[in-house]
Amino acid sequence: MRDPGSDAGSHRDSSSLLYRPSERPTAGPTHRRTGASTPEAASPTLCGHVATHLRDLAELDRLTAAIEQVTESVVVTDLEARITYVNRAFERVSGYARAEVIGQNPRFQKSGRQTPWFYDAMWASLTNGLPWASDFVNRRKDGSLHTEEVVISPIRASSGAIASYVAVQRDVTGERALAERATHLARERALIADTIRGLRAGDTPEATAQAICGRVVILTGVVGSQLSLFGLDGRCWPIGFVVEGQPDSPLIRLSEQRSRYLRERAAQGPWIEPWVSDPSRSYDQLLNDLGVNAIVCAPVRHQQQVIGLLGIYTIGSVEDVAVTEELPALVQFADLAGALIGRDVAERTEAGRGRDHIADVIADGAFGPVFQPIVDLRRDEIVGYEALTRFTDNANPEVLFVEAAAVGLGVELEMATLRAALAASNALPQSAWLNLNATPELIVAGEPLRTLLAASSRRIVLEVTEHTAITDYPAFRTAMAALGPKVEFAVDDAGTGFASLRHIVELRPAFVKLDRSLIAGVESDDARQAMIVGLCHFASVTGCRLIVEGIETDSELGVLRDLAIELGQGYLLGRPLPVDA
Repeated sequence: MRDPGSDAGSHRDSSSLLYRPSERPTAGPTHRRTGASTPEAASPTLCGHVATHLRDLAELDRLTAAIEQVTESVVVTDLEARITYVNRAFERVSGYARAEVIGQNPRFQKSGRQTPWFYDAMWASLTNGLPWASDFVNRRKDGSLHTEEVVISPIRASSGAIASYVAVQRDVTGERALAERATHLARERALIADTIRGLRAGDTPEATAQAICGRVVILTGVVGSQLSLFGLDGRCWPIGFVVEGQPDSPLIRLSEQRSRYLRERAAQGPWIEPWVSDPSRSYDQLLNDLGVNAIVCAPVRHQQQVIGLLGIYTIGSVEDVAVTEELPALVQFADLAGALIGRDVAERTEAGRGRDHIADVIADGAFGPVFQPIVDLRRDEIVGYEALTRFTDNANPEVLFVEAAAVGLGVELEMATLRAALAASNALPQSAWLNLNATPELIVAGEPLRTLLAASSRRIVLEVTEHTAITDYPAFRTAMAALGPKVEFAVDDAGTGFASLRHIVELRPAFVKLDRSLIAGVESDDARQAMIVGLCHFASVTGCRLIVEGIETDSELGVLRDLAIELGQGYLLGRPLPVDA
């Protein structure tokens, strides 16, 4: 209400407007004792005035009681804006007792949120006899602020002149906060929807992270945003970082100490903490220059696993309500990030974990060669050995080599196992040739395989594994020739995988190895026998030799001998064993 600049001057008694029940005057005037002291003896006119006055008092009592019991605050002032009356609701809402405010100007409740122009407009309306309605942000006795919906009305005397003012005030702090929060949430949802619309199919996790950070920076009071992932080594690596009004900054891996702290906090859920300058911390000077006072963080999850962290840098302090209110929005953006990049990140993490495992196997030499004999079936004599690999953790060799190739360490693992096989083969008879398994990628690469095989004096047969296609036969033939005349070539597991008849026709190998799947049950299968006879003729015409793999029973061996198969290999003839066994 009006702030005239001075409280000087007398004010009207509040009884001129409203009586409080305890201050009500006695009913009727005091009469002298004249012998006509009873109501019956009074004049009719006097009795009428007394009755009317009593009715007025009763009406005033009801009005006062009603105003005292309503939930809205009621404040009455005189023309000089001095308070002449407040009800109980005012005492409850403001924290001030009635005796503290009577005679005071309402400016003691000022919060500073209303401008001088606001009050100018209010008094222009009131002094012209018009009511004024608006929200006021007032200060309670304890210093806290609250919002009131206020209607101030002029009160006119019987002459028509303005005699005083009455304000009816309803505390709407909670309502306005809810409305503001609803508006805030709607803005956040629109921001998230806009972020999703701005993403492109096939974007990398880095591009998606940068887009999300770019939208988060739009939140009120936010000057920077960063999305980081936790690596297998425990370090925290930013993949998105945006600072308001700044060009994209380089992404810098966080220190081990900071990474460990963030990982531990992220496991507990979102949090807010004050910004503490640390010259050793990434982006310290940049964030200091922006006036950052607090950090708000939310974990990024994929399938309930914490994979990273989304953080914002704010100019507000930890105590600011506005900073706290940004936390739910940040959690939503973190959930969005997990949904959008979680799968790709998980695959990367799994690949990284697999790569680390393969790298450890290579570094530790966690494998060893075993050798399975290749037998001349006509003379029952060992003529060669196939080198195979066994891992110390009993992992499936076929699976582990595929995993190594998938994480980019296939050639490294092959070279390590071939090197071990060649070293161990020195204990084998020099008259026996050595079969080594190699992928087309390793052979076409040339080096370092050429150098490795050139150091061996033994006759070498390279078996091309059956699970990888040869896409360029001329290049493959050139690579084989470059390995030298001591190195021969075999098509492994003919009849399965990529080891098709085209392999044999295109590459003209020295050996063709028939897979166990073509041999099983051959003793009772005329079709299989006929196929083997045909392959024997093919080998004779083309100048290659057949090696039948997977011979496991005497009956299979007998049929193969009858069919004039020259070379065989299988558990019946000898299991794969270390060289010293």
